[in-house]
Amino acid sequence: MDEFTVDLDRHGDIVVIRLHGELDLRTAPTLRDCLAVALSQLDAPIVVVDASRLTFCDSSGVSVLLSGYGLAKAAGGHLALSCVGGRLTRVLEVTGLISHFQIFPTTHEALAELR
Repeated sequence: MDEFTVDLDRHGDIVVIRLHGELDLRTAPTLRDCLAVALSQLDAPIVVVDASRLTFCDSSGVSVLLSGYGLAKAAGGHLALSCVGGRLTRVLEVTGLISHFQIFPTTHEALAELR
């Protein structure tokens, strides 16, 4: 089992959350808390979740991402995903949730586009 860690970095008006390890029922509250912090830092929050080092994501993780998307939208902001691997893409496709997220190939591209 991979240890789950979250790194939060601010790039001007954008917060990047980098996920490392397995996002599941046990670790989803960590991401939920981090999203709450990120969304509270800005008036119109823009958050990019970098999944390049995410090794697993179950329905609990998807639920937290969807909740973060809704909270960002309600605050007049945006939540996007970057570096999404095949497994997470497949989960989002199967659940019909992929259309909710703007997905970028790299975090650099997300930052350039969302500024």
